[in-house]
Amino acid sequence: MIALASQVTGRKIAYTTLPAAAFTMGGLVNASLKEAGELMPRYRGDNIFDSSAFAARFPDFRVTTYREGITQILTG
Repeated sequence: MIALASQVTGRKIAYTTLPAAAFTMGGLVNASLKEAGELMPRYRGDNIFDSSAFAARFPDFRVTTYREGITQILTG
């Protein structure tokens, strides 16, 4: 997603990855960090989304690609 956003904006987007310990320690003094840390186990594996039932029910629904969505958000 970051690489795609970089392509859309035409510039390198810097980011930082925090270790799990940062959420644990930060969660002692910040409720938002504590909550984010509690969600971390959900993101250890890939999330697989199956939209086949939705697509079957709404065949004319146009799906927005990641590139289109990011472009709309960052330039719209």
